[in-house]
Formats: sequence, C-alpha cells, structure tokens
Amino acid sequence: MNFGTANFAVLGLYFAAMLAIGCVTGRRIKGTRSFFIADGRLNHVLVGISILGTYLSALTMMGLPGMSFGGHDWTFMVQLPFLIITAAVITRWILPRYREAGVTSIYAFMEKRLGVTARVIGAISFIIFAIGRMGLVLYLPALAFSTVTGASLPSCIIIMGIIITLYTVVGGIEAVIWTDAIQVVIFVTAAIFTLVYIMADVGMSRFIAVGLEHGKFRLLIPGADIMKITSLWLILETIFQTIRIYGTQQDIAQRYMTTGSTEKANRSVWISVLAYIPLGFLFYLIGTALFVFFKCHPETALPGKSDSVYPFFVVNHLPTGVAGLVIAAIFAAAMSSIDSCMNSASTVCVEDFMKRFSRKKRMDEDYLGQARALTLLWGILSIILGILFINTKYVLIVWGKLMGISTNGILGLMAVAFLGINVRWWAVVGGVVLSYACLFSMMYSGITYLLWPVAGNIVCFVAVLLLNGLAGSREVTSPPRSSSQFR
Repeated sequence: MNFGTANFAVLGLYFAAMLAIGCVTGRRIKGTRSFFIADGRLNHVLVGISILGTYLSALTMMGLPGMSFGGHDWTFMVQLPFLIITAAVITRWILPRYREAGVTSIYAFMEKRLGVTARVIGAISFIIFAIGRMGLVLYLPALAFSTVTGASLPSCIIIMGIIITLYTVVGGIEAVIWTDAIQVVIFVTAAIFTLVYIMADVGMSRFIAVGLEHGKFRLLIPGADIMKITSLWLILETIFQTIRIYGTQQDIAQRYMTTGSTEKANRSVWISVLAYIPLGFLFYLIGTALFVFFKCHPETALPGKSDSVYPFFVVNHLPTGVAGLVIAAIFAAAMSSIDSCMNSASTVCVEDFMKRFSRKKRMDEDYLGQARALTLLWGILSIILGILFINTKYVLIVWGKLMGISTNGILGLMAVAFLGINVRWWAVVGGVVLSYACLFSMMYSGITYLLWPVAGNIVCFVAVLLLNGLAGSREVTSPPRSSSQFR
C-alpha cells in the first residue's frame, strides 16, 4: 500500500494552512475574551458552519460509514430528522437565556440558578467528557493514516495531536471557528466525490440490487426491549443527547457568544442542524456504497475494523491526489472537534475554577497564559487517550457510552435551572448521586446504553425537585442581565 508523494503533498499543504490560520488569528488575541469568544464579532454563517464541524467530527466521517458498512445498516439513520426538535428547543428557550445572562461559561448560568455546587459539577463533567472525546476522535484519523500508509498507529496519534494543539494554543476560538469552517468544506467535498466515484463504478441498479440482497437498507428495528438497540430507543436517545449537546456542552454553547446578537446565534444553530441531516444521510450512504463496491470487487484482505474501511478504499481506489484530499478531510473532521474541546475545556477551567475561586486578583494576560498552558495539557492528554483507544471496534457505540457516563444528569440539572426556583446544594448533589445510581444499575443489568441518558437525566431532574421540596423552595427572579454584549 503506497500513499504516494502527491497525496503526502496534499496532506502537508492542508496541515500548513491550518497552522497559518492559527498564526494569523493569534495576532488579534488581546485577552481571554478574544481567546474564548473572539470578542463576539464573528459572522453567524461562519459560526453555524463551525458548529456543524464540531458536531460532525471524524465520528461521522468514519464512524457512520463503518456502521452502515457493518451489521447496523441504516438503523441509526432514524435519528437524523429528530434534530429539528433540538434546534427548536435550543433557539426558543435555551440560547436566548444564556445570552441574557451574559456568561462566557454556561456553567456560570447554572450557578445563578442552582448555586456553585451545580456549577462545579457541570464544569467537571464537561472536562471529563472533553478529554475522553479528544482521545477517541484523535484515534480515528490516526487509524485512517496508519491504514493507508502502514505507519505506526501510536506515531500517527502523536503527530496529529501535536499539530492540532499548536494552532489551537496560538489562535484561540477564532482559529478554531475558521479552521472548522474550512474543514467542513473539505470533508463534505471529499465525501461527495467519494460517493459519486463509487456510484459511477457500480451503477445505481447494481447498488440497489446488492443492497437489497444483503438487507443493507434496513432502517427500522421494531420493539421496545430495553436490553437491545431499537428504533424507539434511538429516537429517545437522540432527543435527550442532542438537546444536552447543544444546551449544556461548552464547546457548542460557547459559539453562541461569538456572534453579534441572539438572532444571529439562533441562525447559527439552524444552519448547523439543517445541514447535518443531509450530511448524516450522505455518510451512511457512503458506508452502504462501500459494501456494494467490495461485493462487486472482492478484496483479499479488507481491514478488520469497519471504521477503517473508508480510508482503505480511499488509498487503494481513488486517484492520486484525490486520495490525499479525502484523508486530509478525515483529519479535518477530527480536528474540528478536538480543537473545540481544547479551547472550551480551557475556558471552563479559567472561568469556572481559576477566576471563580481565586482569592488573588490577577491580570487578564495571566489568565490568557494559563488558558494556553491548559490547551497544551489537553493536547498531551488527548494523545495518551488516543493511544489507549487503539483496540476500539465500533467508535460510534463507544462514543455513545462515553457520553452517557461522563454527562449523566447534566441535562436534568440544567432543566431545573430553567424553572426559576432556588435550589439547595444538597438537593443538587442528591439528584446527581441518584442519577448515577440509576446509571450504574442499568449498566449492571445490561440495559442498552441508548437509555442511559434518558433515564439518568429524568431521575436527576425529578430527584432534585423532590429533595428540594422536602425543605420548601421559593421563587427567584431571572438572573440579572450582567452584560448587554451578548443580546
């Protein structure tokens, strides 16, 4: 398997461009506000595309084709239309409240309603989630590069991690958003080219015939067995998890503060959601097309992991140069998520811990230096975890379990925060503890991971209200509009 000089040149040019963007945007950073939210001056279309890039990631570009190529067919595709519900909830109720509160970290909003304990729990949950996601997402492009070049997988993880860390440390959130937007264009272009190339080879009639013969268009899984993946649980998991992602996850919600107004931020959310639905379908379609292609052109030794079939096809069957572009797109898909997590995890550490609990008043440039140092730390941790994820089979399933465990109960807490009641700290702690008791019992009994966020967040929400009700609660006013800059 020879990746070729032309493909390496394309890949090298892409990496150089990403680093150049980091250097250019880095010149405009004057303090933490620039580093975290780009002074609220970015175009909403650009921000919407960057949110799309963060949500897509390499989990989409390699994970979705891996699912439909393997034994899951199109069954996970049933999730896509229900993102409309998420966009409606976020833009109608959640995003405007964040901007009214004038917060950089959304966990500061939780403190206004639920107290500092809730803020700390939310912040820690996100940091754990972000570190896990960075490692998992970093593993995928490294797997792709290792598959097509035969290079050592750990070495690929290390090199990839270093490049992402460098431009994120230098350029801050503006570099993240600009590179994410460019990366979206790259991996969508690459995906469309891949599908057109395969369909031109196998033909529509053969694609349909082979797909039907092997049941690759299977869409629905009937039933309500709580031990199994079914369409009903996929839909429920989508509604709960995507509202949590867009509503309680710092790497997404932080983008809402980078635009000039609430109206423009809402448009960014709709851009990201409405674009993801057809793109998600596109990547499932690519997995089925790859299955048909290899049935029509049997290979002696396909990769053992479904997640690596796409890059295997790219380097062995796409024209020279184009293959380099598609591999660059896989790197782009990963980088668009990892850089976001790095910047947002640094934001949370500075805003929710250093500024919140520091007894000594510091200059803003001190916090900026700490944010960059933390970004470097996340890069190191992501490399370590990426290496630990080497034996993963279906990353999309591992990803679902990672989200379910690390963010358990956070959506429930945020829902309580929007009710406008004063909540005792021990009710918050009790709700989170009970939600994890529920989670661990489901894990022990073998209940499908799709129900973990559904049950865990409902238990947390109900438990907080019941525990708080034991001592009574009183109405509180909306949090003060501490800053008009986010309206």
